[in-house]
Amino acid sequence: MPILTVFYIKLVLCLLLTVAILWTTNKQNLFAKWQRENDKLLFGIGFLAVRLLPFIGIFLLIGEDPRGDVPFFFYKAEAAKSGGFVYRDFWSYHAPLFSYVISLPLWIWHNARAIVLLMVSMETLILWMTYQYYKKKTENALQLTFVYWLLPAAFMYILIDGQEEVWFWGAALLMVAYARKHPQMYEAGIGVFFAMALLFIKVTFIFFLPPLLLIVRKPLKMVLVMAAIGLPVLGFLYWQIGDLFLMPIQHTEQLMTPNLFSVLRPFIELFVTINEKNSPMLNWVGLVFTLLIPSYMAWQHRKQHIIQLLPSLFVATFACMMLFQASAPGAYLIAYLMAVVFELIDLKNMWHMTVLLTINWLTVVQPFVYVYNKQPSYTDFSMFAVPVYLFEYLLQVISVLCYLWILRQSYRHIIRTNQSPAFA
Repeated sequence: MPILTVFYIKLVLCLLLTVAILWTTNKQNLFAKWQRENDKLLFGIGFLAVRLLPFIGIFLLIGEDPRGDVPFFFYKAEAAKSGGFVYRDFWSYHAPLFSYVISLPLWIWHNARAIVLLMVSMETLILWMTYQYYKKKTENALQLTFVYWLLPAAFMYILIDGQEEVWFWGAALLMVAYARKHPQMYEAGIGVFFAMALLFIKVTFIFFLPPLLLIVRKPLKMVLVMAAIGLPVLGFLYWQIGDLFLMPIQHTEQLMTPNLFSVLRPFIELFVTINEKNSPMLNWVGLVFTLLIPSYMAWQHRKQHIIQLLPSLFVATFACMMLFQASAPGAYLIAYLMAVVFELIDLKNMWHMTVLLTINWLTVVQPFVYVYNKQPSYTDFSMFAVPVYLFEYLLQVISVLCYLWILRQSYRHIIRTNQSPAFA
């Protein structure tokens, strides 16, 4: 199917999903009743209607091939299934065990579609865990579940493109749940979950470590547990393949959109020319702000219990990553979108819903417009004389403003929870 046709279909799907979201937000009493009486049945119906049946229709009936990163996932999953050694025998920008995890469904169905089904299944498991956690806190948790399912970004990037970033929130949620169950002695458990995330998902999860260490009661204990798990693995990798295990870091050298650098580049280029030699410096500068802002938020409110702070700090960390890292793509919204819906959004607030829907539409539309127009780098203001360039640039600007709003909202949420009971 031609890429332009796929894009038009995505626009129609975005419109239908938005209409469904608006209907869902107006049925709070109905969803509250279902949550009290039949939540498991309704969750199953939701999964069937918004994930499984669309998967069957898109990939089995229509016969569409998976897009996005799935072909690359399939390449390394095949290599892992054949006994290849990660980084040495095949390329991977993920954690060392990720390729072996996504190779598991290939033993049952040797097809790239099996990887998409794995991603959908993992998203559903994480959403179920999220619902179970938040239904103890709010009567509209089931309604929030359906709102998330219907969000265009979640639908497109997980169901169609098979993205895995939502696993980040799964790891963070396990930490929250463990700290809730063990409110006084949680550092060892959180250290285990963090180390597992670094081994199974992506090295970029490390961005969350500095603010997390500032809010745990015994940071040294957590670091020692992580070291006990991670150092033997790193030692084994170095013994087998030398420094090839640093391959995931190379992925940070690519300049992507949208972020503060991509929208400020026309101004920056008035003073400094950005090329391949100095572009890695952008990520080092961005790294400072990516770590500094969430860490400041954590330090300022470190006396609060971890279960109050962790979800909002998680959102703030990866919102900062998307703002300040010049190599961060828009797809990373999936990493914290579920947390945003359950933790930060008021469905009755029109402004909240406007921002939520806007960033979801932009996450679907902007990458296509950017790639379809040959990935322009806005190094000169004269480029905006071309209408399509100006249009795509404005999409980036609005996206960045939405990320800033999410960051601000996460900070305000931390302040609001400052006076609330830790174990409400």
